[in-house]
Parts: sequence; C-alpha cells; structure tokens
Amino acid sequence: MANITKSKDKDTFLSDLLEFQGSLNGKSDLLDELRLKGADEVRNGRFPQPKDEDWRFISLKELYQDSYKAAAALKDQIEPVDFSNFFLPEAEGSRLVFVNGAFSAEHSNTDALPKGVKAGNLTQFAADEDGLIKKHLNKYADFEGDIFTSFNNAFLEDGAFVYIPENVEVDAPVHLLFVQTDAPENYFVTPRCLVVAEENSKLNLVEDYVGLGDNKYFNCPAIEVNLEEDAHVIHTRIQRDSEKAIHIGRVGAHVNHHSNYESYTINIGAKLSRNEPRVTQLAEEVEFTLDGLVLIDGEQVSDTHSVMDHRHAHAESHQLHKCVINDKAHSVFNGKIFVRQHAQKIDSFQENRNLLLSRGGTVNTKPQLEIFADDVVCTHGATVGQLEEDEVFYLKSRGLTEEKARELLVYAFALETIENIPIDSVQKLLVDEVHNFTNRQLDSELVV
Repeated sequence: MANITKSKDKDTFLSDLLEFQGSLNGKSDLLDELRLKGADEVRNGRFPQPKDEDWRFISLKELYQDSYKAAAALKDQIEPVDFSNFFLPEAEGSRLVFVNGAFSAEHSNTDALPKGVKAGNLTQFAADEDGLIKKHLNKYADFEGDIFTSFNNAFLEDGAFVYIPENVEVDAPVHLLFVQTDAPENYFVTPRCLVVAEENSKLNLVEDYVGLGDNKYFNCPAIEVNLEEDAHVIHTRIQRDSEKAIHIGRVGAHVNHHSNYESYTINIGAKLSRNEPRVTQLAEEVEFTLDGLVLIDGEQVSDTHSVMDHRHAHAESHQLHKCVINDKAHSVFNGKIFVRQHAQKIDSFQENRNLLLSRGGTVNTKPQLEIFADDVVCTHGATVGQLEEDEVFYLKSRGLTEEKARELLVYAFALETIENIPIDSVQKLLVDEVHNFTNRQLDSELVV
C-alpha cells in the first residue's frame, strides 16, 4: 500500500515511498529518473516546521497528523459521480479531465484545438518518447530544495501536457479540470502540468481544482509554463477543493523576449492552502501579472508566497492580491519583487489589500522589495480594512437589503481581479461564489 504517514525518526511522513514509487516505473525512462530523484530528495529532505521563516505564520499539523494513501490505491472503492456541471461551455472541445489524479479520456475532448497543438496525458507523451517532454519537463519548476516539488516529482503519475506551436493562436480556452471525489480513506494526488507556448503563440488556460465531497485529501500539484518570444499566455487558476482538503501548489513560469504572462489565481476552497507562484524573466521587454483573489471563512487558512524575478532590463510586472477574510479564517501573503543588478528600467507594482469581515479573522502580510539596480520604478504596499458601515447604510437607503448591500460591496472589492478574466462562464462562476460567500456571512459577528 502506498501509505503516507509521519515517520517517528525523521522530519518526513513517507514510510514506504520507494515501494509505491517503484510501482509507477517502467513506462518511461525519463519519468523513472525524475521519480527516483524526487524520492531520494524526499527521503533525505525535511518537511517545513513552524521555526522556518517562510512557514512561521501557518502550521502544517493538519497535514502531518494523519496518514494518506495514493488515490490510485482506492480507485476500486470510489463510486463514479457526475461532474459535468463543472465543464466550461467555452471549452467543450478543449478540455482535459483528471479524476483523483488519473487522466480520464472519457471526459476529455480536444477536437476543437488547431492543427499542431498537442494536449493530453503527460505520461502518455513521455511513454511515446515525445522529444518535447524531455526538452521541457522539470526545466521551469524553480523550487530548489523545496520538499513539495520533490514530492510531486516522486509520485508523478498522470498530468497535463499542452503545447502550442509557433504562430498558433488557440481561440477556445483550454480547461484543465482536476476533480477529487469522496473516498472512504484519506488520499493524496500529485497533478503535474507542463505548458509550452512557442514563438508568437497565444493561449488562454484555466487550471481548475474541484472537490466534490467533504473528505480529507492532500492535493500537491506543480505546473510549469514556458513562454517563448512574443508568446501570450493567460493563466487562470481556480482552487475550490473540499473544505477538509490540504492544497499545496507550485507554479513556475519562464518568460522570454516580448512575451506576456498573465496569471489570475482564485483561492476559495481547502482548509489549508499554500500557493507559490514564481515568474522568472529570461530576456528584455517582457510583461507579467500575478493577480489573486482569496475568499475564506470558518477556520480556513490561505497562504500565498510569490516571487517576481526581474533578471534583465525593460520589464513591466503587476501584482494585486486581494483577500476577503471572515470568521476565524487566516490569510498570509508574502510577495517578493526581486530586481537583479543589471535589470534596469523595471516598472513593477505590488499591493496586498485585505477586507476583514469579522473580529476573529487574522491577516499576516509582508510585501517585499529586493532591488540591486538603480534605474527602476518599484512600489509595494498592504492594507487591512473592513466594510464601511456608512456605505452599507447608504446602499440600504437606496432600497437594497442588508444582504445585497454587503454582497455588492464585497463584489466591488473583488471586481478588479474578476473582470480581467476573459471567459464569461468563469466570471459568472466567480460572481456566484462571491454571492454564496456573502450569504454565509450575515449571521457572523461583524466588525463594528
């Protein structure tokens, strides 16, 4: 059995890593090598502890205190469910679906993708010895020494591969849907995504994590994105895992000359989530965006640690991270703008805005600048506030109910992120999530 338990002797919770990891091998030498390397790093590495600076605001006790099985080991115990209501209508012919970590050809459809575009199961492409996998896999996950990236590598099974050739624009959004179903035991999944956009290509990508039950599971995804010259990728990442789930994700993006990477991350689900996007500039004259929206309540914890690494001159970057916190929820933000010595003419903006709806909520925010160049324009900041009762009163005086007034104000707060997502059904989904979120808050103790 592929059990994961906390070891009594080491700061790792893998008891039989090699036994299960070995069962995955034999189909691709490339993946076998990556898994072995990841397994070795996990066995000899150390999982984060509260004394670690980057983890001091959150506790991983929720992860360490239980045991987990590989989702594949439970497949015979899981009943099939209908999740077609999570399909995006705009992506009817450009959808890859994974159920409990396993690729589902039955639910996937790539008929609408242009000629030359490759989209499918990463491990199948690797088994077929596709040269693109060897060229690109594990080249953009810039998380050296990170135990969770190693964990993803060690247990890499199925994953998504999307390749856009030179001068190709994909009109329909590509929807990567990762569905986690209910199960009789705790399980873990390690989704892997590899996205390559060649010169002068364009892609609208939706990476979507959905939890259908109320069970506990550990979701540990990693996604790599590479943009060649003049490529444009819009990457929307939606995390709506189950209310007991743990989600620790990594996003590594490399941007080349004249390319534009836009990332919009929406965190709604999971009891504990940690998102770490890192964008690395590889040439001059690039643009990239790392915007985010967090809606949490109850005892949810959402942690975002981001890095925008400016390595060359002439770049524009933008990060607006907004959080709405209610009940005893806890939001953490640590965003770093890094400008290297020869990276002149950088224009970078970063701001974390937090809306507290209760006395019990907690916000820890730390925007950072590390600048080693002279000719730059870089700003950062953070705010923590609450709904203005005068604004609520004004809207009520215009005929709105208390519920609608608060919903409108929270929606207005979230709008800057939502309105930038160029997919109508995703915008509607997020508006509905704001509506559901504010409906849950009316019985809560509000800040006065």
